Amino acid sequence: MAVKSFDCNKIKRSFWPFTMKDEIDENGKITQKGKTILVQMPTKKVFEKLTEINDVSTSGSDADMDEVYGILHTILANNKGKVRIDRETVEDLDLEECMEIITAYMEFIDTLKLDPN
Repeated sequence: MAVKSFDCNKIKRSFWPFTMKDEIDENGKITQKGKTILVQMPTKKVFEKLTEINDVSTSGSDADMDEVYGILHTILANNKGKVRIDRETVEDLDLEECMEIITAYMEFIDTLKLDPN
């Protein structure tokens, strides 16, 4: 009986395309279009933190803002192109934007859990 080998390096990966906010000057003109990055799936530790934050946001409780910005920075920094994401860039987002991004990322993860392929 032949044993079929398995190579972790050949696993088909899924990525979440994410476009950063455009940079806008004081006159309201776009100075630089937002860069699109391909965000990777979360690790177990990040996924647990995400679930915890998502549960807090849906229950109506206040999530610690530093924690929200931290997890969002971790998510975006985990991108295929290794594009450097500054914490300051993430902290320029308001809470509503942060929660929308986290919700969309969770939806991306959920669609992959439901995909039989």
